[in-house]
Amino acid sequence: MTGPSVTYEYGSLRVRITLSGSRIVDATAIGLPLGGQSGQRSDDVQARYSGTSGEVVARQSASLSTVSGATYTSTAYKQSLQAALDKA
Repeated sequence: MTGPSVTYEYGSLRVRITLSGSRIVDATAIGLPLGGQSGQRSDDVQARYSGTSGEVVARQSASLSTVSGATYTSTAYKQSLQAALDKA
């Protein structure tokens, strides 16, 4: 299930989640900026939230802590994630 593209200060992103039954088993952001300071923020958000052992899987919701220094990217990620969860 993929959430909508969310445009924010540094570009746009979408979050794709993988479900097993009703449980989130994986999450990843698509379209994050690469390189430079924006890329570093993207890497920080992806590292914290995504993957099979990320915060999304651990919390099973879009109620995530904001990544320090990456407020815009964190907010966009959570918005797309919530929309994907609403569709699921």
